[in-house]
Amino acid sequence: MSMLSSTAIFNSILDLFTEAYDGPPNPSSTWFIDNEPNCGILGILDGVSATEASKSVDGSEKTGSTIASNTEHLRWSLEMMNTVVRGETFQQEWKESWKLLHVHNTEWEDLRSALRKEFETLRTAFKNQADLPEEYLTGVLALLPHAAYHLGTIRQMIERVRE
Repeated sequence: MSMLSSTAIFNSILDLFTEAYDGPPNPSSTWFIDNEPNCGILGILDGVSATEASKSVDGSEKTGSTIASNTEHLRWSLEMMNTVVRGETFQQEWKESWKLLHVHNTEWEDLRSALRKEFETLRTAFKNQADLPEEYLTGVLALLPHAAYHLGTIRQMIERVRE
């Protein structure tokens, strides 16, 4: 039986992280999303208007049931991990990540840009990481199902706001 190196583990995490947000690194081989262009979180959000992103899917104007709120929550979670990777303390509370419900055109563009920036920053950190402190492993691994969950949720929300 062969042993896994830290590099092999990081490469797998990086591939899955990239697939969730940016689409599969190798479109001929995907693990959990389609292999079509723009099928990751960032790609599908590019096809959503600010009006669609702000439309509640549960009829409530006070819950995190918009595409915009899910996008902000993802941006927030990546910002949190980027902060921790830099060795800093993250000060915000989870409930803060769900406060943004509605966006106008410019705000929507800015939010998608901020999500991409946090993703690219963290992806670069993963690429440059030689070792990971053990206490961060669970958090890093949790990014993968978290992104997959929200990818599925956002896809379903897009269907509902376009009915």
